[in-house]
This record gives sequence, structure tokens and C-alpha cells, in this order.
Amino acid sequence: MTQSRSGSLIAATWLIGVGTVFLIQRAADLSWSQAWPLFVILGGVASLVSTLIQGRLEVSGIWGLTWPVVWIVIGVVLLLSTTGQLGEGPVELIVQWWPVLLIGLGVWFVIGAVVPARRGLTEALSLPLGNASEADVRIRFGAGNLTTRSAASGALVDGEFQGGVIHRILGPGAVELSQDTRYGLPWLSHASNWTVGLAAGVPLDLRVDGGASRAVLDLRDLRLRRLELQTGASETRVLLPRAAGATTVKAQAGAASLTLEIPQGVAARIRTRMALGSAQIDQARFPPSSGGYESPDFATATNRVEIEVDGGLGSVRVVGGG
Repeated sequence: MTQSRSGSLIAATWLIGVGTVFLIQRAADLSWSQAWPLFVILGGVASLVSTLIQGRLEVSGIWGLTWPVVWIVIGVVLLLSTTGQLGEGPVELIVQWWPVLLIGLGVWFVIGAVVPARRGLTEALSLPLGNASEADVRIRFGAGNLTTRSAASGALVDGEFQGGVIHRILGPGAVELSQDTRYGLPWLSHASNWTVGLAAGVPLDLRVDGGASRAVLDLRDLRLRRLELQTGASETRVLLPRAAGATTVKAQAGAASLTLEIPQGVAARIRTRMALGSAQIDQARFPPSSGGYESPDFATATNRVEIEVDGGLGSVRVVGGG
């Protein structure tokens, strides 16, 4: 089925579904404080129809139906609650059952870790830099393995994307890359392994939003101006530039392991704020200073990086690199 036709059918599903929700609300004489879970059910039904229309089961198997069915079940339970069929309100249900939901989520991740995933499709992508004098790349990567490197000459981004990729042009020299969830959940229903080349010849602003992922960001040969990094339950290693001038790094790490490697000849100023985690800093190169750690020659160094890390339950390491 063509993309335009499947898009029309999905849009029609939403329109029919919204109309049906209003009809049920009126026919059953429900107040909106009772009827709002119908929209949760609608979201699940629309996602289920979308999965079937676009033939995703060929790639993701039964996992492609999992989340649509989950949302439908949650919506039905909430509707029974708001209409008084269960004897407990939605808030009481959440308070009582949230530990079970957490256990279920944990089991979900365990299954994803031990059950062999389908390889899924592998896409090649190459976007030209064009006449842009700087680059802005945003990567949204929920689960899987992510590796970055320098792109080929003249490219904004390039690489191979096992599991699929969706790109959105944000402007000249600016792009957002995200995982293609139309074929099921990355890492659970199919493997997701990205190797992404990043523009090497112009100043680069890079933002990476990661979830349950393992990432190696090799930025050593890039003119990195700014890196924004948000990680969840992940393991991330960042190899910072050798000669990029002034670079700013801001990282927010959850239950994560984050390692930042700073090449020889690059000065650094480091500030970390950890909730329950730990921070290990190479104090031989970056002695303690007011509010953090700082190279003795930071103020005058040609190549320097300023790092701010906010951490949760994980660990942060800042070490010297080659």
C-alpha cells in the first residue's frame, strides 16, 4: 500500500474514532469526567489499525500489536473505574497498582534483552550539507546501539540505520533523526543499531536524547561547538574533540553510566551534580577548583571544553583520552 493511501486511511480512522467517542458519550449519558478514558482506547485502536494497514507485522511479528493492545486494556480499565464498575477511582487504581506496573515494565526490558530480535530493515541515509556554514543535528534514540563518527566530505549526516530511521529537516544544515517505530518497538521487536556520520567540516551543535541504549559518540575529529546529552538507563562513552576550539557539554544522566574522554592538549572545566550517583574525575589533569574541577591553563587554552553534568542514580567518569 502506498504511503499516501495508508496515511489517508489512518487519518480516516482517527476521524471515525473521535466521532464514535462523542456518540458513545452522548448515548451512554456520560460526563466527560467519566468518558475521558474513551480517548485512551481510541489511541490504542488507532495504533492497532495503523499497524495492520502498514503491514508492520511482517517485520515485527506479534510485538507490533503489543502496545496497541496494552493501551486498549488500560483504557477499558480506566473507563470501568470512572463509571463506577470497579468501585475504585483512577487515582486509587494508580496508587494501588503502580508497583505492579513497574514490575511489568522491568519484565518487558528483560524479555527484550534475552529474546533474539529480528534484524529488521537496514536503511542507508546520506544528507548533503549544501551551502550551510554550520550544522545542527538532533538524535532521538530510545533503545539499541548507537555509534557516531565523522561523515563523508560534504555530508550533513550519513550512515547505516538498522531498524529504520526517520529524518526531519529543520532548516539549512539542521536535521533531526529518530527511530522508526512504525515497525514495532526498537530493540524489543527488532534490533536497532545505528552508525551515524556527522558533519566534520563546519561548527556542529549536537543533541542526543537516549533511553535504554548503549552509545559510543566519537567526536574527536569534529568541530563540535555544543553537545547536549540526555540519557536514561544507558551506557554512554563520549570521545571529545581534539581541536575544536571552545566546546560546551551539558549532560543529564539518569540511571546511567557516562564516560567523557578528553584528549591530551585539551583543557577542561568540569562541574557535576549527582543525586545518588558517583562522579570520578581525573584530578591529575583537572585539579579541584571553586565549584568543580579545572585545568590550570583553562582560561588561556586554545582548545578547551566546559562540562556540566547532572546525574541521578548512575556514575559519571571524566578521564584523559588519546
